[in-house]
Amino acid sequence: MKKPDTDKMSLRMEHIWLEAENRIIEDIVRRIKKAGKITSTADYQINRLVEMGKSTEEVERILKEALNATYPEMFKLYDDIAEWQYVRDKSIYEQVNQEFIPAEENEQLKQISAAVSKQTQDALKNLTQSYGYSVLMGNKRVFTPFSEYYQKYVDAAIMDLISGTFDYNTVIRRVVTQMTNSGLRTVDYATGHTNRVPVAVRRSVLTGVSQITGHLNLYNAKKLGTNHFEVDWHARARPTHRVWQGRVYSYEELVSVCGLGTVTGLQGANCYHDFYPFVVGASERQWSDEWLDEQNELESRTRYWKGKELDTYGITQKQRQMETAMRAQRSKIARLKSGGVDADEITIEKARYQAQLYEYATFCNKMGVKQQRERIYMDMNGRLATNTKEQNRKYTPEMLRNAGRDSSQYKHYKNILGDDIGSLEKFRQMKYNEPKKLSVLKKKVDTYSEIDKKDWSSEFKQKSKEAYARFEKEGIYLSVHALSRLPRLNKPGYPSIEETDVLAIVKGKHKYLEGENKLIFFNEKCQLVVAKNKNTDDIVSIIRRKKPKEEWESV
Repeated sequence: MKKPDTDKMSLRMEHIWLEAENRIIEDIVRRIKKAGKITSTADYQINRLVEMGKSTEEVERILKEALNATYPEMFKLYDDIAEWQYVRDKSIYEQVNQEFIPAEENEQLKQISAAVSKQTQDALKNLTQSYGYSVLMGNKRVFTPFSEYYQKYVDAAIMDLISGTFDYNTVIRRVVTQMTNSGLRTVDYATGHTNRVPVAVRRSVLTGVSQITGHLNLYNAKKLGTNHFEVDWHARARPTHRVWQGRVYSYEELVSVCGLGTVTGLQGANCYHDFYPFVVGASERQWSDEWLDEQNELESRTRYWKGKELDTYGITQKQRQMETAMRAQRSKIARLKSGGVDADEITIEKARYQAQLYEYATFCNKMGVKQQRERIYMDMNGRLATNTKEQNRKYTPEMLRNAGRDSSQYKHYKNILGDDIGSLEKFRQMKYNEPKKLSVLKKKVDTYSEIDKKDWSSEFKQKSKEAYARFEKEGIYLSVHALSRLPRLNKPGYPSIEETDVLAIVKGKHKYLEGENKLIFFNEKCQLVVAKNKNTDDIVSIIRRKKPKEEWESV
């Protein structure tokens, strides 16, 4: 009988819970989207507690469905591992002339599997009764139960949206980022330690596997009349386990040397080692001391990644961290899509994910380990990364680092300029690839902001902005002072002029200098003076004058 693939089967169960985690975030996004259509905070307040209760009910339903989907997988794994573990020692029974009871007839074997299954069921139920999210408070992450999280963060986000404090894209991005960065978590209130629920489920199931194999090995050892056990060996074990794996110990030494029964020792948390009955004189060791010493030396060799020294265990841990981060990023992309946020926001997150994939491939190649992309693609969402050279060229590492700040800047500019600013994508490309255009845009934003602060009528403010836009199309930029003068140029005693006259004069060559920084355009026929700042290229003043000033320097 082939040994059951516990890693593959436990990953399948983890996938069930990753799906549950994503469905919960999806539900929150849907509720925010629905609440965003409410036009007043008062209307929202009436139904907020009802919505909060519905959300909690929906989460509990999702978790219950995940439990029910997990149990059949778990029962099959435990039955298979129990039978394999028991039958693997059949040859030793025959060597020492002990009766071997077939697995299907062995009542004690069935009792052990049933007892551990019940224990794991209870553990999983406990996990789903203490769920919530981890949020950053200062420099510390704090576990927040779901009902409290909804009240403090989701409810606050909805209020920000309805009140107009933040726009829809910002609110959805904030909540989705927070939830995907944390993941649905479960807390051990005795220790305060939290874990992502999918990881905690997988760990509980694998703990059950260890308990079954431990019980059966002790049962077989007793039947075989031996007190010795061989601990198995696997590559990339943590350094504290590397020193004792693959060797033979008495039961007492399993406890004293290998730490059997402790969280950090043999068959403890995240330990993949088993131990098997070893009959001195009948059993043969699978690994010699010489081979183990040679492997330990190889496994302790280190490589460097971004200035950090990693042995084989450290490399594996780093690989798992990268895979977890990419799963979270994939979830974030899918949830933002379902929330209907700005397409450029989604493309930025896809570009971030592409960068993660590239770094992962580079890391695995440099460290000499196989990529395990099946751990990344457990959500079955297909290709999500940016996948063209053009997209990857457009979204540079600097742009990805500053994406949040750039989105905030775009929102600020859009509040001032309105739809004239164009799309977020075009703004990003302008900021990083077209500095002159960005400078012109910033000048416009500053001018409009200054206009908005003036104690002018709404009509005069609007006309000033329209005048700025007309001159801007001609490549001419008016200061607020110049804009304020523009409608008042025609007055008694001077020839009548039009806006086109101002344009014509400025497009010509200046005739005078005033001081070091002012270029003076003067038209004696129109009796019009336009002053331009030589450094900023802005028109700083427009006035009527019949003759040049004496202090002007002719050019």
